Amino acid sequence: MLNKLYQKLYIIFISSMMLIITAVIGVLYINSVDNEQRVNSTFFGRLATLMIYELENPKNHPRKVIQPYESSYSIFALLTDPQGNVIYESAISFPTDRNLLLDRFSERTNTESTTVLQQTSATTQGGIITISGISHDTYWGIPATIVDKDGSLFHLYLLQQNKISFELIKKQLFFYILIWLISLLCVTTISHFLLKYAMKPTEMVLKSQKDFIASASHELKAPLAVILANNDKINGLSRELPPIRKATAVIDTELLHMSKLIKDMLFLASSDAGTRSVYKTMVNLDTLLITLYEAFEPVCSRKGIPLDADFMDIRFPQLYTDRECLFQILSIFMENAVSHSETKAAIQIKASLSRRAVTISVIDHGQGISAQDKPYIFDRFYCADKSHTDKSHFGLGLSIAKELAGFLSGNVGVRDTEGGGASFFLTLPLK
Repeated sequence: MLNKLYQKLYIIFISSMMLIITAVIGVLYINSVDNEQRVNSTFFGRLATLMIYELENPKNHPRKVIQPYESSYSIFALLTDPQGNVIYESAISFPTDRNLLLDRFSERTNTESTTVLQQTSATTQGGIITISGISHDTYWGIPATIVDKDGSLFHLYLLQQNKISFELIKKQLFFYILIWLISLLCVTTISHFLLKYAMKPTEMVLKSQKDFIASASHELKAPLAVILANNDKINGLSRELPPIRKATAVIDTELLHMSKLIKDMLFLASSDAGTRSVYKTMVNLDTLLITLYEAFEPVCSRKGIPLDADFMDIRFPQLYTDRECLFQILSIFMENAVSHSETKAAIQIKASLSRRAVTISVIDHGQGISAQDKPYIFDRFYCADKSHTDKSHFGLGLSIAKELAGFLSGNVGVRDTEGGGASFFLTLPLK
C-alpha cells in the first residue's frame, strides 16, 4: 500500500515539476525569439536607411547599390518611377509568390496612415510592416519614397523574410532538449530522496504495526488452543448443568471467531512480509466447483437458502494455479453470500469460459451493496455494516480474497445482481 502511494506521489511530483520547467523553458524560448526579432527588425530598418541614402545619389546605379544587400541579407527590392515603371526588381524568390506579397504590401501601405507615401520634395521612409504569406511564413516590409539630388522621384519597396523562429529552433533545439533532460534527471533524483526521506517515519510506524500484528497473532494461537481444549473439557463435565453448557457454547463460538480473525491476520502479515508462498499445480476446475458446492450445500440448507450450480454444462480446461488459494477465494465469496442472504433467497455458483479467461461468480439476492460502499468493499477492515451488529465479520475476508487473486494473476470484483443482491466474481487468465 505504501509503495503504491510512493509511486503515485513520485509520478505526480515529477510531472508537476517537469510541467513547470517545460513552461519556463517555453517562456524563455518565446522571449529569445521576440528579442531576436526586435533586433533583426531594427537591423533591417537600418539597412533600408543605408540603401535609401545611397540611392539618393544619382551617380550610384540602383543595381550596384541594391545587389550587395540582396546577396548578403536576402533583401528583395522593387524600385519604380512615379508612373509605376519598374527600374529595378530583385530576383530573390520566397515561399509565397512575390506578386502576392507585393499586392498585400501595397494594401497595407494604403490602409495604414502611418506608412502612406505620397509625392513629396524630400525622401520619406515608412515604418516596418509585417506581411503574412500562404505557408505560415512572415515577412518584413518597408516602403519608401526617394528623391535624389537631381530631384527625380522613385518608389522603393523592400521585403525580407522573417526566419528567426525556424533558425532559433535549429540552433537552440539541442540546447533546450539538453536542459530539459538534465532537469528531468535532477528532479527524478531529488524527488526519490525527498519522498523516501519524508515517508521513512511512516514506513517505520507501519512496519512496527505489521510486526506487532504478526507477533501478537502468532503468540495468541497457543493460549487460544489451550482455552478451546479446556472449554471442551468443561463442556463434557457439565452435561447435566444447562447454564454451564450454554456458557461454554457461547465461549466456543467466540473462540472460533477469534481463531478465524487470528488466522486472517497471520495471512495478511505473511502477505505484507512477502513470505506467502504459492504452490501451483494443474487443477481440475469442474471437480473444485463441485467440492465447493458440496461444502456449502449443508450450510445453505440449514439456513433455508437454495444453492444452485450453473456450471454443469461447461467443460473447463485444467488450470495451472494454486488450488488452496482458489478454493479459499470462492469460500470467502460463499461465506459472504450466506451471511447476507435471506431465507429462500437462492445463491448461485456460476462459471463462464472465454478464449482468454474463466470467470467464477457467486450470486446472491440479499440486501446488496450500496454505491458508496462499493469502492472500499475490498479494503482491509472495511465493513459496510457501520453498526458492527454482525460480529462474525471483521472486514478482512474480501481483502484476503483480493490478495489471493493477485497471487494467482487474477482479479476480483463485485456487481449488482438483477432484482437485488450482489454478485462477486473472480477472473483468472487461461495460460
